[in-house]
This record gives sequence, C-alpha cells and structure tokens, in this order.
Amino acid sequence: MRIKKQISLGVALFCSMILVACGSGSSTKTEDDGVLRVGQQTQQNSKLPEGDTYEDNAYRRLIEKELGVKVESAFEGNGDEYDRQVSLAISSGELPDVMTVSRDVLEELVDNDMVEDLTEVYDEYASNNIKSIYDSFDGVQLESATFDGKLYALPGTANDFGPNLVWIRQDWVDKLGLKLDEDGNHAISLTELKETAKAFVDKDASGTGKTKGFAFVNYLTGGDHGGTGFTASAIFNAYGAYPKYYLQDDSGQLFYGSNTEESKKALEFLHELYEEKLLDDQFGTRTFDDISAMMVNGELGIIPGPWHLSDWSLVQARTANPSAEFVPYALESEDGKVNAVSKPGVGGYVVVRKGYSNPKVVMEMINLIFDKVPNSQNMEEEYPEIYNYAKQAVDGSVRPINIEMFKNLSEISDAEEAVKGATGEMDIAAIPSFTIRNNAEKMKAYLDNQTGSDPTDWAVYASRKLAINDTMSGVRKANILNDVSAPLIVQTVKAEERNGAQTGKLEEETFIKFVTGAESLDKFDDYVKTWESQGGKEILAERQKIVDGQ
Repeated sequence: MRIKKQISLGVALFCSMILVACGSGSSTKTEDDGVLRVGQQTQQNSKLPEGDTYEDNAYRRLIEKELGVKVESAFEGNGDEYDRQVSLAISSGELPDVMTVSRDVLEELVDNDMVEDLTEVYDEYASNNIKSIYDSFDGVQLESATFDGKLYALPGTANDFGPNLVWIRQDWVDKLGLKLDEDGNHAISLTELKETAKAFVDKDASGTGKTKGFAFVNYLTGGDHGGTGFTASAIFNAYGAYPKYYLQDDSGQLFYGSNTEESKKALEFLHELYEEKLLDDQFGTRTFDDISAMMVNGELGIIPGPWHLSDWSLVQARTANPSAEFVPYALESEDGKVNAVSKPGVGGYVVVRKGYSNPKVVMEMINLIFDKVPNSQNMEEEYPEIYNYAKQAVDGSVRPINIEMFKNLSEISDAEEAVKGATGEMDIAAIPSFTIRNNAEKMKAYLDNQTGSDPTDWAVYASRKLAINDTMSGVRKANILNDVSAPLIVQTVKAEERNGAQTGKLEEETFIKFVTGAESLDKFDDYVKTWESQGGKEILAERQKIVDGQ
C-alpha cells in the first residue's frame, strides 16, 4: 500500500492560512455535465486574433464541435501565477478536471491519490501516431509518468539536442570582407570566433560606437539547448565542457559538468575576452532583457543561442533593421569535432482529477490537437480557424492542453522536408503535415522576396534552413558531431531541493568573478571543494543512486 507523501511545505502553509484541510481526495464534482474545466496556462503575447480569448478560441470551439465537450477555464495564469493557482487547487482539494503540471507536482498528486489512473485510457484510445511519438523516445516520457505500473499522466515530449550555436551578423562579415567557414562544414573554430569579434569591435561594425564582441547573461550557461540564448554554452562545449549537466564517465560515475578541467579552460578563454575588451564590460550585471535590447539596437554581431533563436529573438532585430542577416555556426574543438549534449525531455504532464467521469476525452483531445488536425491534408477547409491561427503564429498556449508532441529528432527531418518544398525539390502541396507545409510556404515567401518579405518568413528560413537543415544536420552528415548523452532523471532529487539554490548561486557568482578577474582561476579547485561541501556532494550521491537503479 502506498504511503501518502506529505504535501509540500509551501502548499501546507497555504492550507493553514486559508484553513482548508489538505490531503487525498479531489473536487466533489463527479457528474459529467458536458463541461471540461481546465487549468489554463497563458502567455502575455498570445497573438490571438481580435475577439478571441483563452476562454473562447478556435481550439475550444473545435473541441466542442468534434468531441461534444465545452471547455471552460477553472483558472488561468502565466508562469509563477499558474504555479500558484495549481498549489491553491491542490491545497483546497478542488482540482480542475484537467491541468498540466511538473513532475514534482505529479508525484505529489499521485502520492495523495488525487488523479486518475490513465493506463487503460492510453492503451485503448491513443492514436497510432501519438503512440509512435512516445515510441520514438523508447517510452521514457511514459515511464516518467508511471508509478507502481500505472500511468497517471499524459506527458508532452521535448527534444533537447545540439549542437549549441552562435549566430553571426553576416551583413557585418560581408561589409568587413571577413571569411568564415571556408571548408563549408558549418562550424568555425574558437580562433575564428574571437578574430571575428575583434574585427567587429575594432572597426565598429555596427556604426553606433557601441559595438560589442560578446554579451552574456549573468548565469553564463544554460542547462538545456533551448536555454542557451545569450550564454557561453557553445564556447564551453568547444572545450569539451558541459556546464549544468550531470554526466557519466566511462566507469558509470556521475560528475557535474561545470566542475571539470575543461570548464576551467573555457573560463580562461572567457577571461581573455574580458581582458581584451571583446566581452561586454558590464558582464555579470546585464539581464537577458538588457542583452536583447542591445541586439535589437544593433550593438551585437555575435548572438549565442539555440536553433530556434531566430523565431522569437533575432526576428526582433530583423524587424528593427531589415538588412540584418544572421547565420548560425557550430563551434569546433581543437580536434575538429563539434561537441554537443543531448537527452530526451518531457514538456509537462497532463493529469485528470480523481473522480472525473470521462477521462478518455483528454486522450481524444490530444489525438485531435496533435494528430488529426496537424496531419490534415486540407486544413484550410477542414479546420479553417486553426489554419488561420497557424498563419498568424498564434501561440500554442491557447490550446487547453499546453504541451508539445514531437517525435525524437523530428525537427531535423521536418526541416529537411520543408526546405525541399521551399526550394522546389518537391511540391509543397504534397507535404502531408500542415506544420511542415506552412514552414515551407513561409521559407518560399522569403526566398521569393528577400528584402520585402515579412520578418517572420525570414525567421522560419533562418531556423529551419540555416540552423537545422544546414548546420545541425550538416555537422551530423559531415560526421564531426560528438554527441554526449546525459542520463535522464525525472525523480525528485531531495538533495537538490535542499541545496540546489545554494550551489547554483555559488557557481554563478564564482564564475562571474573568474571571468572578470575578480578572483584568480588558480582557485578553481577551491570552488569545486566549496561546491561539494555546500551540498553538491550530496546531490551527486543521490543522483548516482537513482542512475544505478535504472
């Protein structure tokens, strides 16, 4: 028999404040009244067309038409506000019928018998295509949502794969007569990178008098590919360092990627950039938004970030300056390899409250949203409102189930297919997936009118053609990618809950000092020892135990 886990401290305190008992159980609403009440995650700039809202939009109207279920918001929230609403729902025992939660919250809900077992729902009602998505990851996402042999959530999937990239202003390269990537493998050396930054600064390539070689956020590195915007992760990787990742050596022992000799070498390189005034002299105090503004204002010509950086960040610079051209490159190590780290990811867990009378409708919604609609051969006629949303780039958060469903490494094959359509190698109309067709159409629009097309057309061209098709696929085809796999741990790491904030703060503050020279890199080993003594050693030991048991 499962022993109930104590509700988290924050929730317990909230319970005592509002005098509502916590524990097992759920909402008393158990009758199927044809209404599905959801916890709705929102975004500030959803791009919903005028008249539509999170409460009333094309997805909810489609679900009511196709499935006979009216979707209503039990609560709505963005970021921390959504998490607060989830905590409130748990503490009161009044869960919405469906909501998306983190793995830690899922575990809490399962331990307190607050959510439905979805094993039979998945087995009987998941479409073959949805099942194939999970199968492409060898079922790791489903396994992470399984407790005592029962599936308690429908997880989203996420691809976390590299290499990490640097986006360089090609118009500046051309203006200064520089040469990059002469061997055409879509990767450049650290020497090339540094020389390019120096040329940009020395010749004030921006013409603003404020040209910077590099600007990095204060946390310096990202813990996954999507989080590498404005970080030095790609530079660390070129040294064979993988900061913020827990990796295994040849003997199976875990180590922390920030604390290696390779990481120390990367910090030495960054210190050189700082000393030579190629790195922003306000490093350590600049926020993400500060650097974004510098980019939009044309002060930066080298922007590190993931393959999709053009879709949500560089497009702002392109909008402000239509002549801005960014080309992404991978970074080579001394031996000519491109180092990357990858791991399968989970993009949230969709749960159904205990006692809800129609749990299969959640699986039917996922089938509809992530299979039937995007794979429609004639979306414009079958689902005209969703078609218009896609054309207007309406944010995916407007769906009542805010997850993503991608096959493993599907971005590469999808981009290759879209590029073939955009360049005329295949008929765009013959592409089965609407999403890929739409990307192909946007790329073709850019190629047909490179100076006058919409900035979002360029953004899709840059992310799918230049980043994925050319660079990320290119280094794989050239056989120069050294792809390191990180073990997937979805369980709560207790030691990390206790000590993670402390060790993370130590790393951030100490690395800033190393880069700026406020502290000598001769003290790197002392930093590692301090990290271990402040809880890092416990974190490693607990993670090792989890990995050994897999």
